[in-house]
Amino acid sequence: MATESWPAQVVEVVGRTGLTGEATQVKVRVMDSNNPRDIGRIITRNVLGPVREPKDGRPGDILMLRDTGREARRLGSR
Repeated sequence: MATESWPAQVVEVVGRTGLTGEATQVKVRVMDSNNPRDIGRIITRNVLGPVREPKDGRPGDILMLRDTGREARRLGSR
């Protein structure tokens, strides 16, 4: 069963999150979506696994999102 997914490019790596730091919080720019209002929007998402941010003219990684309307909560500072 295939699920729809939409591309988003990593703009910035915000930091590590999760109880043991297993996830990375990133800001991504939505490149395509089923909702035209989401295209070009920058949203915050949590990512498992390695991810690279843009550096020295190299574009950031492309993530495939199943949902472009959902956003992660901001990292809290204690």
